[in-house]
Amino acid sequence: MFTLLLIITFNYLRGNFLTAKEWETLIRRFPYILIGNQEGLAIKGGFALNIIMSIVCMVISTILGVFLGLGQTAQQPIVRWLSWFWTQFLRNSPWLVILYVMLYLLPFELNLGIIRVEFTSISKSIIGLSLVVAANISEIVRGAIQSIPSGQWEAARAMGYTGAQTLKLVILPQALRRMIPPWMNWYAILTMGTTLTNLVGVPEGLSTVRQVLELEGEKLAIPLYAVLMLLFFFYCYPIAWWTRKLEQRLIN
Repeated sequence: MFTLLLIITFNYLRGNFLTAKEWETLIRRFPYILIGNQEGLAIKGGFALNIIMSIVCMVISTILGVFLGLGQTAQQPIVRWLSWFWTQFLRNSPWLVILYVMLYLLPFELNLGIIRVEFTSISKSIIGLSLVVAANISEIVRGAIQSIPSGQWEAARAMGYTGAQTLKLVILPQALRRMIPPWMNWYAILTMGTTLTNLVGVPEGLSTVRQVLELEGEKLAIPLYAVLMLLFFFYCYPIAWWTRKLEQRLIN
């Protein structure tokens, strides 16, 4: 497969060299792909919006995921069942379907008396992606907690610790180290998944590439998509590399 891709790429480049004018267009349009703005440094979309959305989503997902994960290990059956149900429901729902559900479920504007909350396509997408990733982080938290030997719970109880104290002072500090590698991996997945939001009207990187193609023509399709692909690669690969290093360190 890799050899086939090399052959196709070579044949394309051999027969479709960009002219000087096309290179100039590609360079001129790069800021628009990067930040959705060619007239200043204000971020209005583009690849930078993918990164901003991924960071905001990951913060929200982590908070929700920790609560869901702790809920899955709770002693109360109703809390444990509800946490398990929402985790499994969201984990096994297609991302794009969740995005469309949020698009139509949430109003454009919510009037809370003195406060008026607007739900743009960006905010709706952030909520949708956060729910999906929170469910996966919930499983990370649950798995990390349950991977700690049960003897440590028993030893903590023998020392007079309550369940909450044991979780806070003994279990979570150890579980946290085991959570970090898969958490980082999910952040990289989430970053790449933000490209789905172009289908619900978010002006992120893929949307800006399509807008440029509409203005400049299909001749620049492969170079423009390659630029966007490289932007994601140079952002996500260091995360993947560092994740592998952390996993090896934990194993050793």
